[in-house]
Amino acid sequence: MTIGQNVTMWSMLPPSFHSGPGVYSAPVTRRTVRALSACAVLVASLGAADPPRGRFGIGVLRRDGAIIPFAAYDGRRWSSPWPSPRFDLIVPITLSAVPTRWWGPTPPLEEWQAWTAAGSRALRVIQPDWVDVHCVRQIGLRTDYRPPQPPPPRTEQPYPKDGLAVSPAQPVEPIAILPPGDAEARALLPALTEAFNRAERVVEDRYSHPIGRRAREGVQPTIEAVYALGVTPRVYYVESTRAYRQLNQSPGECEALAFGSGWFARQASGVRSQVMTVDLLACDRAGGSYMLPLGAMRVADRLFWIAQFSGWDHERFVVLEVKPKSIDVAVNVWGGGCR
Repeated sequence: MTIGQNVTMWSMLPPSFHSGPGVYSAPVTRRTVRALSACAVLVASLGAADPPRGRFGIGVLRRDGAIIPFAAYDGRRWSSPWPSPRFDLIVPITLSAVPTRWWGPTPPLEEWQAWTAAGSRALRVIQPDWVDVHCVRQIGLRTDYRPPQPPPPRTEQPYPKDGLAVSPAQPVEPIAILPPGDAEARALLPALTEAFNRAERVVEDRYSHPIGRRAREGVQPTIEAVYALGVTPRVYYVESTRAYRQLNQSPGECEALAFGSGWFARQASGVRSQVMTVDLLACDRAGGSYMLPLGAMRVADRLFWIAQFSGWDHERFVVLEVKPKSIDVAVNVWGGGCR
């Protein structure tokens, strides 16, 4: 029992018991002893059931109702204690059989809060279970979640995700999905084009490039996805492409595809690039990785952006700290793949 629990028990005692340290002005009867024992059991059980303040776990909610925990916060820092996917698994039979180390800083988490496009709702864990993740399997938590539409076969990959799950309940901010062609997204184009060109020159310097610099930099990138959070500053994550063809290729053919992903911030002074990378892909986009934003959390005056990145043959989950001049990785967890 902790010091705090001792103080709580002492405050439960009748006033006649408070006359001084070790001084009791009323007789201790069997009824009193039984009452004190019941208080002790109650306080101890409450302390064991509740996670310490500021500690919680997060996971991704699959459309089939399974939660895959992938990160935990202990009040100061993030960790990823849940086991990684593999092909051969030993799945605990019940929630109480889950090894303590898998939870990290929290006790076993039976009640979760799910944040989806439809809002938030409470979920209860039914039992541990396993799911297919590309070429491996992952242990998850089967819940009582019922999706708004029938889930696809479990063999579909990357498997659809419906939102972010948090336990115990914490505030989560939605990340806006902007239409690529609307005015707010197009206002990013000048900063995006400049950052795209700089990042593609890095690729050229390191690995060469099939298209000359002058020819490619005259082509404006095509915005494919824009996600936004906040007001001032307003933070954006942008995915964009530039496809290249040789002169003798037909319109349906392609020599290479430059795929750019980057972070931008809009303030009163305008839009500026924070981080930008470009990958040179084959035209079938093999090896590409695309974001699915899950939500944002403000913890101890720090802003964290939580997302899945996935492609044809892989997925991973990240917690990114959004700072005024940088985007720092707090957690980067392999979610499964074929490699």
